[in-house]
This record gives sequence, C-alpha cells and structure tokens, in this order.
Amino acid sequence: MFTHVRPIVTRTAAILAAVSATTVLAVPGQASADVKAGTYTSTTWSGGTVLLQRTARVQGGDLVLIGRYPIHRTPRGGYVDFFPGHRVFMNSDGHGGYRGPAYLGGSVIGSFTLTPRR
Repeated sequence: MFTHVRPIVTRTAAILAAVSATTVLAVPGQASADVKAGTYTSTTWSGGTVLLQRTARVQGGDLVLIGRYPIHRTPRGGYVDFFPGHRVFMNSDGHGGYRGPAYLGGSVIGSFTLTPRR
C-alpha cells in the first residue's frame, strides 16, 4: 500500500532535518570572557554601605574567598553562586576589575566588586 505525500510535507521535513543537523553540528557562537587570575579586594555593597570587604583570589577558574566558588563564564566576565539563591555577577569594568549586581532569591540586594590589588 502506497501513501501519497504532499510536496509541502516533504519540504517541511527536509527543512526540519537541515535545522536539526545544523543545531547538532554548530559551534557555539557566544564568546565568553574569563575573570583574570590574580589577587583582588572583594567588596559587597548594599545601599551604599560596605557589608563585607576582604582579600580574594581568582585561581584556576574559581573565586577563593571564604571558600572556593566556581566562576561561571559570561560574555562580560562571570558569576558566582555563593549558596543557593545568592549570586553575584563580575562584569569587567574596563580597568582590570569587575563589578556587578548581587542577588538574593532573584532580587537585587546590592552590588559586588573585585578591585585588583597591585
């Protein structure tokens, strides 16, 4: 028994197959930037007040502060999850340091900076 397939169905299937193959074989297009290794002053701010300031290191893709936290790369630097629900972003400030918002439970609660120690 033969089934008659309409040309539009054949064309749609061919397009879907091509898109699927491209998705599987494509190289990721989004560039990522590393937070550079080195020694920094880490500062957590809220409402213009310093909540915590201490020496930090970026080493082997981790932020070493009170513990060792993996840095997840982003196009502008990275972010760190200190614990579930507490995330800080480290976007390059163009002067060797990093700054970004600090989140707790999805809400911005302040900011976070890494200033190079020279």
